[in-house]
Amino acid sequence: MERLDLSKNHFYGLDTVTFIYFLEKHPDYYPVAKKLFRQIEDGEISAVCSALVFAELLVPAYRAGMVAPAKQVIHVLTNFPHLTIVPVTTKISIFAAELRATHGLRTPDAIHVATALQAHAGGFITNDKDLKKVENTVFKVHLFKDETAD
Repeated sequence: MERLDLSKNHFYGLDTVTFIYFLEKHPDYYPVAKKLFRQIEDGEISAVCSALVFAELLVPAYRAGMVAPAKQVIHVLTNFPHLTIVPVTTKISIFAAELRATHGLRTPDAIHVATALQAHAGGFITNDKDLKKVENTVFKVHLFKDETAD
């Protein structure tokens, strides 16, 4: 069984994939994503994400002409308790460029990680094991898939 080992009362950055797994009820990761968002909603943990999440998350709905469901997702996320959505600022973009240069991250990943780090999150939740290279003593990358289970 996949799981995220998260500490209560901690602050985490969220990758777009966390929202995708939850909203699309991913066959493998939905139960973990559902638990994650319940923990955030209940205030057991708090989270931050980049506003870039909307540019990535809403494409399928808009492509399919599903404007109402897209607006519903926007409403839910912008009003979700204990979740902060941060705009892509100049400072975050500059830091993202540094992360790209030093760790070889793709631009969207660098923006998401830079957002979490600028917000002083203690960790980042994703399923992209490539992002493990940004870990340090105070910033841990948590994966949906437990690599030790393989």
